[in-house]
Amino acid sequence: MSEQKQSTRPLRFGVFELDPQARELRRRGVRVKLQQKPFQILEMLLERAGEVVTRKDLRERLWPDTFVGFDRSLNTAVNALRRALADSPTNPRFIETRSRHGYRFIAPTDAGSAQVNTLDADSLDSIAVLPFRNASGDPEMEYLSDGITESLINALSQLPEIRVMARSTVFRYKAREVDPQAVGQSLNVRALVTGTVMQRAETLTIGAELVDATKGWRLWGERYQRKLPDIFNVQDEISREIAQKLRLRLTAEAQRRLTKRYTANPEAFQNYLRGRYLWNKMTEEGLRKGIVYFERAIEQDPRFALPWAGISDSVALFAFFGLCPSKEVMPRAEDAARKALALDNTVADAHASLAGILKSFHWDWSGAEAEYKRALELNPSHATARRWYANYLSALGRTEEALQEMHRALDLDPLSLIINMELAWIYYMGRDNGRAADLALRTLEMEPGFSPTRHVLGLAHEQMGKFKDAIQLLQEAHANSGGNPISLAALAHAYARANRPQEARKTLARLKALSGRAYVPPYAFAFVHAGLGDKSQSLIWLQKALEDRDAWLVWVQCDPRLDILREEPPFHELLRRMGF
Repeated sequence: MSEQKQSTRPLRFGVFELDPQARELRRRGVRVKLQQKPFQILEMLLERAGEVVTRKDLRERLWPDTFVGFDRSLNTAVNALRRALADSPTNPRFIETRSRHGYRFIAPTDAGSAQVNTLDADSLDSIAVLPFRNASGDPEMEYLSDGITESLINALSQLPEIRVMARSTVFRYKAREVDPQAVGQSLNVRALVTGTVMQRAETLTIGAELVDATKGWRLWGERYQRKLPDIFNVQDEISREIAQKLRLRLTAEAQRRLTKRYTANPEAFQNYLRGRYLWNKMTEEGLRKGIVYFERAIEQDPRFALPWAGISDSVALFAFFGLCPSKEVMPRAEDAARKALALDNTVADAHASLAGILKSFHWDWSGAEAEYKRALELNPSHATARRWYANYLSALGRTEEALQEMHRALDLDPLSLIINMELAWIYYMGRDNGRAADLALRTLEMEPGFSPTRHVLGLAHEQMGKFKDAIQLLQEAHANSGGNPISLAALAHAYARANRPQEARKTLARLKALSGRAYVPPYAFAFVHAGLGDKSQSLIWLQKALEDRDAWLVWVQCDPRLDILREEPPFHELLRRMGF
């Protein structure tokens, strides 16, 4: 097997560094666009920093065959270089002009000693892996760059002493030019990992860099050229190099977990990456296509646990999104999660998936909590598992614990719209509507078009008696929800609470018409009838939700929209049957 691994030693000056191996100039770790001739001039000046590089030297080396127009070409290149460095010819910080003679580099330089290129291990407690850039120019390869990014996040998340930013936060920086110091400050992390991925036929080229987010300097960088089947070795090497550069003292178990391989079949691994890429789109189409790739991965390696966890996550979402009855999809989701754990009981994703099924389908509260805790023991930086566990605690009425857990998820994934929205949801379920509204408004500032946040904000306003605002928000939420029946039911309930029963019943009729074309969770009908004061119908629909094992029923103990039922004996019997 052929391989190439090239060491790079950037030369630093001011806030810049020149990387002769990558042929790049960077400012605080971000690449500065610079054409070939200006770059070559900078190289020559840095080679002889403090000395005069004559115009003759520059012509002989860079323009050996040019006699006519040399002066103009040189002046143009030097001016371009000065613009890239934001340098002034009259008051230079970097390049001094010696009239009619040449140029001299006058700033101090640093070749990057080992002492400079390390972080203080005692102060390093956090890292963000930014999305690797797909340098292939082929959108079909996007799954590979995203997948490698996610694999590195998962690998580094195995280290309990390091806080690793979650996928949904770092992917908000995808395809963006970033300032490492600004990103570090925004995410409150000490180090960043960036990189590029390029595939040409069977050759894979991966470049990776580790950046000090406080100073903006690159601490380490490598470029790897391998055959595609060797993708596992590259990921292992990058993880080890990062841990070594961060001066982490790893136990044998931590080292094993850092470079653990779940399959030896590269094609199966690529299909798994494709499946997760589609799963992360969080659309019905993405889920269905993702399942196809997970199934292919299993066909290629029947002992590969991760795609089984992917199938479980995908199928379960059909119930959580209200696309299918729980009793139709949750048994398959549970079977897939248990198969994943039978193959490898250290897969945190599978434990988290199983916990969700035990919570929302079996109402096995103690079993669900044990699975959530096991998932977080295996991967303390698993923001999604922490979010799901927080919702579990909220559903049980353990609001303070739920808030603590959701804030931990937010520390790992501060830019996640879902986590910010669900933090507001927990305050709503905990009857702190003012705080819920404040957090929902803050989340809308991040993404005004995120309809679930408008939904929660509308619910909070409704509980505070601000019915006009609530109705407007819920109308907007439903209009942007793609026809979600839960948002339509919430609007009907708000009309009822606002003493607009005619509009409430018209909206209820729309919900019933929708149920003739698509699945509508019975829980939605239950809280609409509760809003209309029709206790008997609300209890009938809750009984149907119980029979269907409606995933929304987990909120029955806390949902303020059902308060009208709390003194009714059938309601107490329902809670008893659910194990509350």
